Amino acid sequence: MIYIFTFVALTIILLGYIKIAKTLNIVDRPNNRSSHQYVTVRGGGIIFPIAAVLWYFFMDR
Repeated sequence: MIYIFTFVALTIILLGYIKIAKTLNIVDRPNNRSSHQYVTVRGGGIIFPIAAVLWYFFMDR
């Protein structure tokens, strides 16, 4: 049950971050040397430290 809660919480946090990143213009705009063609949100890796903190607090020690 705790795994489902953690998954849902992290998903909500990630979706919230994507919305904030678009609002604050934390995006990567492609140029002629880029490997992508569309605007991409940067900084999604911030979810990993948040996941580590959640794991620390919710798992038995």
